[in-house]
Amino acid sequence: MTKPGIRDRHEIQLTDLTYSASAVGRINGIVTFVHRGAPGEAAHVEITEVKKRHLHARLHEIISPSPDRCPPPCVYFDAGCGGCQWQHINVDAQLDAKARVLIGALTRIGGLSSLPDITRHPAPQPLGYRNNIRLTVTAVRPQAEFGFMGQGSHDVLPIDRCEIALPAINRALPQVADLITTLRCFQVEEFTLRASVTTGEVVLILIFPKKVKPRLKFTDRDLQGYPAIHSIYIQSGERGTPVQIAGKRTLSETAGGLSFEIGPETFFQNNRAGLEQLIEIVRRCVRANPPNVAIDAHCGVGTFTLPVAQTAKAAFGLDLQAEAVALATANAADNNIANTNFRVGHLAKLGSVKADFVLLNPPRAGCWSEDLAALDRIAPRHLLYISCDPTTLARDLSKLKANYEVCSLDLVDLFPMTYHFETVVGLQRL
Repeated sequence: MTKPGIRDRHEIQLTDLTYSASAVGRINGIVTFVHRGAPGEAAHVEITEVKKRHLHARLHEIISPSPDRCPPPCVYFDAGCGGCQWQHINVDAQLDAKARVLIGALTRIGGLSSLPDITRHPAPQPLGYRNNIRLTVTAVRPQAEFGFMGQGSHDVLPIDRCEIALPAINRALPQVADLITTLRCFQVEEFTLRASVTTGEVVLILIFPKKVKPRLKFTDRDLQGYPAIHSIYIQSGERGTPVQIAGKRTLSETAGGLSFEIGPETFFQNNRAGLEQLIEIVRRCVRANPPNVAIDAHCGVGTFTLPVAQTAKAAFGLDLQAEAVALATANAADNNIANTNFRVGHLAKLGSVKADFVLLNPPRAGCWSEDLAALDRIAPRHLLYISCDPTTLARDLSKLKANYEVCSLDLVDLFPMTYHFETVVGLQRL
C-alpha cells in the first residue's frame, strides 16, 4: 500500500487527544496526528507532514463532530492563536484526556504498573485564571500591536485580550500599548505581564534584544498615568536580568493562607486557584507522615516549603536562583515560620544531610540525574514529586522505581484550555 503523501486527503476516525494540539487516528494503519481534531470525530483531513513512522494532518472537513467538541470561548482560537490548544474540547473531556495521557506516560515511558487510581482536581475556573503571560510585539508605530505565536508557526496573531488571563492583565493591555508607543520603545521585542489575584497588582517587563540597553525616562510619578500597571522593569535578552524602572519591587500574593512576595523573574504557579489545590495536596501528604526533617529541592519563593514546615520539625529549601532564596527567607519570616532554612544550591551538593521527606518540583525538563542519585544518600522514606510534564516525570520515576513505589497520584488541571497539567506523585521507600 502506498504511503500517503503531502496534500493527500483521507477520511479518518479520531480516537483520542495527545499531549499536544492534536487528536490521533490512523490512515492506512499509520498513526496520524490531526491538528485541533477531537476524539470520537470522523473527518476528512489533508496531510501536512510525512514522518518515518507517523503523519501530521489538518482538518479539511468534519464528517461527524465529536460529542466533546464545543465552540471555543475565544475569538482568536479559530484564527490560529497558539496560546491555547484545547478550547474546542469541553473541560470534562479535557480532564479525561489528561488522565489518559498521564497513565500512558507512566506505563509506556516509566515502565510502571499497579498504579493507584488518579485523584482528579478539576479547574475551579477554566477561564480568567492565568497570572502570567508573555506576548510578542509586532509593531510599535503608528500604534503598538502584540500577540501570541500561532500554533506550530513563527507568525504572530495580534490580540487585544486573552480569555485565560486574569482580568487585571486584560485591563493592563491597552495601557501597555499606550506606554510602548509613548516611550517610543521601537526595539522592544516582547513583554511579560504578571498579576496578583490578591492585590490586583500588575508587573510589566519590557524585553529588548540582548545588546540593547534602553534608558527610559520614567518615574513613579509617570506610572500614575497608567493605573492598571503597578511596576515596570526592562530586560535585555531572553535571559537578561530585569532592571526596575518604576513602581513596587515585588508582587504580593496569598495562597493556602500564606503570604508571598514574588520577584519579577522568580517562579510562581500561574494559576492561584490551582495552586490552592496543590498546597492542600502537599499538606495532606505531609500530615499523613509528619517528617522530622524535610527538604524542598526546588523551593522557589517557599511556595511549598512553608506549608511543609507547618508540619515538619525542620524544613530546608534549595534553589539555584539567589533572588528566590532571599525572597523565600523573607516570606518565612513574614509568615512567622521559624523552622526553615534556605540556601542556593541543589540536592547533589547538599552533603551528608539526612531527611525523612523530600519534595521535588523541577522545571519542565525534570530532575537532574545527579539530584536523583543523591536521594540514595539522603534516603528519605517519603518523596513527593510535583511535575508539569508527564513525559519527564515518567522518565524520572523510571529511575526511582527500584527504591520507591508510587502510593498516590493527583492530577490538578492547572492549565485548562491547554494540554498541560500538573501531577503530584506520592512515593514511599521500599
